[in-house]
Amino acid sequence: MINFEGLQNLPLQFSHYDVSLTFEIIASLNAQTDASIAANISQYRTEGPEIEKHEIDAEDNLYHVVEYYMGLDSGSVDLDEMFTSYYPSIIRRSVFLTLYGMLEHDFEKLCNGFARIHNAPVKLSDLKGSGFERCDLYARKIIGMKTSKHYPSVRKVTKLRNACAHNDARFVLNDDKTIPELVELMRTYSTVLVQDNKQVNFKAGSLQAMTHILKIYFNDVEEALKAHKAPNPFI
Repeated sequence: MINFEGLQNLPLQFSHYDVSLTFEIIASLNAQTDASIAANISQYRTEGPEIEKHEIDAEDNLYHVVEYYMGLDSGSVDLDEMFTSYYPSIIRRSVFLTLYGMLEHDFEKLCNGFARIHNAPVKLSDLKGSGFERCDLYARKIIGMKTSKHYPSVRKVTKLRNACAHNDARFVLNDDKTIPELVELMRTYSTVLVQDNKQVNFKAGSLQAMTHILKIYFNDVEEALKAHKAPNPFI
């Protein structure tokens, strides 16, 4: 169980702001994902592909050897690369999109809940933008959060999310220009976010690293929430 300090100790009126359970669910999801991937890789290495020999010239003992595994063959793809690197990355990318969406949804609920509880004159939907960008703007302008030193990292994570959702996790645009935020992420987290041709390859630990960036940012949101007192129901 994650000790998400602060949010767990918020007053009762902020209980609907508490995202600690979401982070606990995500931590479990991340761990299960890596465990499942490790088991699949172990199974591949233990059982190995099936091998078929196709006769070319029996007298000269010439055969064409093809390996098969899970519907794929070595004549079409590199099986080792596919099942020990590419597929694991795709699975982690999918989970990354899921956890990002969960936290983005919670952030929007947090902002909307704040507006309702405090009768704020400005609602989240009144602001331009969308997703984390709009929620961060609301947190700063309406909730009163100081500019978070962690938000630049969140923006890089958002760039990674967009690349995964819309451009097959490529850090290179159609004009062959690189996306600086993704290059910097791969440089900072070089053991878990790895360049694979023009794509970002998600290695073991990548989900935890991206989750941590979002988690420490939410700590700043929590500090801003704690600065507000409970509204007096008798006024």
